[in-house]
This record gives sequence, structure tokens and C-alpha cells, in this order.
Amino acid sequence: MELSRSHPSRTQRLLSLAVLGLLALVAAVVFWQQGRYDPASWGWGGAAGTGAGLLAELAVPGLAPLGPGEGFTPATLSDKIDGKAELYLAAGFESMAARRYALAGQPAQWLELMLYRMKDSRAAYSVFSNQRRSGAKDSGLTPNAYTTSNALYLAQGPYYLEAVASSPQPALVQGLAQAAKALLAKLPAAPSAAPAEAELFPAQGMKAGSVVLLAKDAFGMAGLDQVFIAAYPQGAQELMAFLARRADPATAQKQAAAYAAFLKQNGGNPQPAPAGLPGAHLAEVFGAWELFWAQGPYLAGVRGSEDQAATLALAMRLRQALEKAQP
Repeated sequence: MELSRSHPSRTQRLLSLAVLGLLALVAAVVFWQQGRYDPASWGWGGAAGTGAGLLAELAVPGLAPLGPGEGFTPATLSDKIDGKAELYLAAGFESMAARRYALAGQPAQWLELMLYRMKDSRAAYSVFSNQRRSGAKDSGLTPNAYTTSNALYLAQGPYYLEAVASSPQPALVQGLAQAAKALLAKLPAAPSAAPAEAELFPAQGMKAGSVVLLAKDAFGMAGLDQVFIAAYPQGAQELMAFLARRADPATAQKQAAAYAAFLKQNGGNPQPAPAGLPGAHLAEVFGAWELFWAQGPYLAGVRGSEDQAATLALAMRLRQALEKAQP
């Protein structure tokens, strides 16, 4: 049986054309508005914000501020960076100021400065090292500063800066550097180098820019705080060396034993210590090796490799590096 086919009436065709025309008009308006987007007029950048701190009076050559900026406290930080606030809070966050700037006469081409005030320089280094992007390039502005295609990050004393542009346009990228220089001129002079422990890892074979300070609950263990890690690629795998300075040798010994118990409670299989590292703890954890020990005031170790020999070799190098560092 052949199904009957009905043809649309003239009225239906006219209605369809009207709907298509309306959709085209809406799309054109949206496109036009995006081209005229001004963050300040929508409250981003702080038309109603206060407390921009050091950014409130910051002038950047070639850029015009979009509003006075705004400030955030530990209670309101998640309003600004929802989903990432916990990292900053755990490291010792105190406050953050944010302000946007645009190219002169081009409000749609903007960048934003977010200046974090942490409790001390170690806390600033912790968020700086944890947030380091892959493929980053040293900026040369300070020992702890790098750039990506459209952003610049640096740590100076207790301050940590994230400067992000709306696009990788060369004028905006230049604006990021100008803004960072203007800000550095206002920040109090302070040591910018990494904490001393970050320099203790063996340099040979270490992945550039891989040293990170884990401020709290490293490797999932509550109370295992202030732990430095560094990556050592070896073929298809990557070993992780770690170290943490404690108040005294007894505290380091106590934490090594606590970490051994933590691993056992979480599926680790303790093994006899290697002959070259008497007193060390060795455990196989779901196919990977963990080798760690207390050495003077340091808790140190290597983790994450399926190759026990490679784990031991890196551990011996770390042990030798610590022997040279201790008085």
C-alpha cells in the first residue's frame, strides 16, 4: 500500500521561513555581542569589587584597567576558583586579589592578574610548583617564573601570581610580561629561590621543572606534610624520588615507620631491606616498589617503579646526595 504524502501549505512555508529568519537574527546578535564583550560591565574584574590590595593602584603600560578589581578570603576563594581552592587553602592561603586589564581601545582583548598572598615563601612555592604547566618555559623574570602560550606564573616571597590572557595575541602576551614587571617592582624584596630541600635531589636524570612541594597529606597519608618530590624518567616509566626534612632524626625515624604501616594497611607487601640500604623499608604495592628510609633529619625514598633494580639505583644516588648535604 502506498502511503499518501501531504504537501505543506503556503502558510506553513511562510511560518517556517519566519522561524529560520528569527534564529539567524539571534545568532547574529550573539556573535555581535561577543565581539563587544566587556568583562567589567558584567561584574568580572570587579565593578563592584573592593580589596584588590597591591593591584588596586597597579598601572601597566599599554593596558587599561577594567574596573577596580576585587579581593577574596579563605571563605570566598572558591567563588573565584571553584574546584581548585582546596590546593591553595591546604598550602597556607591568606588572601587573593584579582584585576583585569585590556588593550587600550580593545576591551574584548583582556588579561587577568590573580595575586595570591600565602602564609610564607614555602607556601607560595608549593602552589607555584604544583600548578606548573607542562611545556612551560622559564620567563627569566625571577628564578621561579615561567610562561605558557597565553599565561605567566611566578612566585616571589609569600606571593604567587597567575596572569592569564584571553588569547595568545602577541600584544596581550607582551602585556603579561609588562604587568609582571610592574608588579615585581611593587612587591617587597624577598628570596625567590626554591626552598633548600628542592636542591638536594640528584641532578643527573631529573626531569627539568619536576620538583614539587606537597604541602599536606602526601601520597594520601594524613599528616605526611611538606614533602618534596622529583621525577626521573627511565624509558617508558618514571620514578619518583621524595624527601622531607623533619625536626630531628627521631621524628624522621618515627615517620618512616608510620609510612611503612600506612602502606601495609593499604595493600603493601613488606619485603626485606636491600643490602645496600640497611634499615630501609621496602614494600611492593600493587606491582610497584616503594623504598624509603630515615637519614638524619630526612625522610627519603623512591616510589612508583615496577623495576626493583632501578628503584634501588636511584635510592642509592639520593642517599649519597643527602650524605653530602648533611653537616
